[in-house]
Amino acid sequence: MPAGDARTPARTPFVVLVVLLLGSGLLTLLLLNSSVNQGSFELSELEKRTKELTDEEQALEQELDSYSAPGSLAERARELGLVPGGNPVFILPDGTVRGVPSPAPGGESGTGEGVEP
Repeated sequence: MPAGDARTPARTPFVVLVVLLLGSGLLTLLLLNSSVNQGSFELSELEKRTKELTDEEQALEQELDSYSAPGSLAERARELGLVPGGNPVFILPDGTVRGVPSPAPGGESGTGEGVEP
């Protein structure tokens, strides 16, 4: 049995090496799996936050659209005391006036009264 005794010590380092390699491989796999799971949780949180922000953006866009609608703008202008301007009049570079100037309907006749600076 001397030949068997010589094999046993040579086999032990190999078995230890294989066990260490398998153990380190399993440990690495476990760490990678937990890292992927953590990334998955972060991704789901970010997707949830993105959905919330998208909903908020759409609500703000609808509110903006309601303020910029022509009827809403006309109502707000009347609340501020503005009146429709009528037909425009142009002063040309040589000083001539193109169009017929007239006061705005419902407004002051150009006296400047009631106009805030």
